[in-house]
Amino acid sequence: MLRKWTIIGALAAVGAGVGGWAISMHGDARAAASATCNVDSLQAAAPADTLVFSADMVDQPVRHCRVEGFVTTNDPRPNRNYFRLQLPERSAWKGRYYFIGLGGSAGYVPTDSQIPAGNPVAKGFAVAGTDTGHRAPGLDWSFLSDPAKAADHIHRGAHVVAVSTQAMTKAYYGVDKIWRYHSGCSGGGRMGQEIITKHPEDFDGVLAGWPGGRWPAGHPAYPSKGAAFEIQVAEMTREPGSWLSPAKLKFAEEKVTAACDMADGAKDEMIWDHRLCKFNFNTLKCKAGDAPDCLTQPEITSIENILRKTALPISNMSMWMFLGRVPPPWDPSPEPWNAAKTSSALVIQTTWARTYLNQPDRDIVKNPLTYAELEKMNEVEAKIGYGQPPNVDLRPLQKTGHKAIYWAGVSDPCCSNLALENYIIDQGKALGGADNLAKFVGFYQIPGAGHCGGGTGPNDHADRMLDALIAWVEEGKAPGAVVMHRGAERAQYIFRTNASESGVVIPPPVGAARDFLVCRFPMVSVFDKSKAKIPGAVYDAKNWSCKASRT
Repeated sequence: MLRKWTIIGALAAVGAGVGGWAISMHGDARAAASATCNVDSLQAAAPADTLVFSADMVDQPVRHCRVEGFVTTNDPRPNRNYFRLQLPERSAWKGRYYFIGLGGSAGYVPTDSQIPAGNPVAKGFAVAGTDTGHRAPGLDWSFLSDPAKAADHIHRGAHVVAVSTQAMTKAYYGVDKIWRYHSGCSGGGRMGQEIITKHPEDFDGVLAGWPGGRWPAGHPAYPSKGAAFEIQVAEMTREPGSWLSPAKLKFAEEKVTAACDMADGAKDEMIWDHRLCKFNFNTLKCKAGDAPDCLTQPEITSIENILRKTALPISNMSMWMFLGRVPPPWDPSPEPWNAAKTSSALVIQTTWARTYLNQPDRDIVKNPLTYAELEKMNEVEAKIGYGQPPNVDLRPLQKTGHKAIYWAGVSDPCCSNLALENYIIDQGKALGGADNLAKFVGFYQIPGAGHCGGGTGPNDHADRMLDALIAWVEEGKAPGAVVMHRGAERAQYIFRTNASESGVVIPPPVGAARDFLVCRFPMVSVFDKSKAKIPGAVYDAKNWSCKASRT
């Protein structure tokens, strides 16, 4: 959810079959394109609520028409949603349109996609993005006190910009039909969730990585969605020595992984299901003072309290990114320079408290939020329609015939993969059965991945799922098991070329090159134990299969 996403990677084609089909479908229509790359021509193609203020041919990362403008919304008052639209040359266009989902609180106009990373224009997509009606740092939600900006950020801004930029895209290429995709994670997944539930007609396919801000992030005993962040701040400032440094979390992670590696039936330095892992942290207690290879009693207490009180997974503990990279005291400023090092939990809780409780000087370390105040924050959010439990009735999406794929990291410390799993189950129940849901919604849980990526999972998880979504939308191929990869020599990226400004800071995954066979829920990936003695067999996807259970 912070700025500047970086992933090391290579480049792979979207797929000759799918891409070639799109080219031949639209080839004849391109000659009849009615709009050109200038303000007047594109303004004529745009809806009345749109103002185009620039349109120029640029050469990076490939030659394309770069269009900028804003769409004005008027209820409850005028508000501008700035956008950027990138239109590749007609000979390079693949018939596809891609909308960038922004992490955190958005607040800027993107050029590159966050997740998957890179600029889709380099692979023949028309690309659009918006600031969702405000400008602010990525962890600053104070604009939600403005009803117009709140409405635009929640769902309206992305909707009106999508309608406008899709109209201009069709006019530029002289076509009536384009394939429309949306992808994002966390805040970007939240944008996708709003599309799925409120504007299902806007996109043919939506790839939604953990739709942050839509579910309680804490334990069921703490129903307020901000409680998990409050608990983390309280534990890290509970007493001298209670803060968990990145080095100590990494140490604990290594011990937990070694102890629980075989719980899923495969010795591969991975915990595929953290529910199967139990660990006694007292076995790591320092015997003669603090040291790098042990845990002090305050550190053990912090870990045990966080695991007991919140939904943070025991796997990949070095991804507990909300605890801060530096020890307290912390600055609660949401500015990127600070948010990248301080406790994100403190930053988020502070901006929420100041916005929802109208307490601009609130210090939640010295004056922690009470349960009643957490409930009050929920009530305020409910009034503006933000951050509430998601609608499980996806019949509107079902009626459109459009498709959606949800995904979550198994080791996500922000938003439990199990909460999203339960949401998918509830979606199926609302439709009269999981089989009905499976016709247009899929769900994947990414092993080793933290919030949107990182950890010890694959590099190209979002790329491979977008490939699967495109094949489902355009060719009717329902997604099944997806092979994902870790390591630059194996990872395959769908459109990463000259990526520059692509969003959130999530470190690339660590570990040797390998494959992951990731199964579509409710199936799980199981290793063929007969291959266990073959060197490297556990890292090859061909030795895994999708089954109903790991037992």
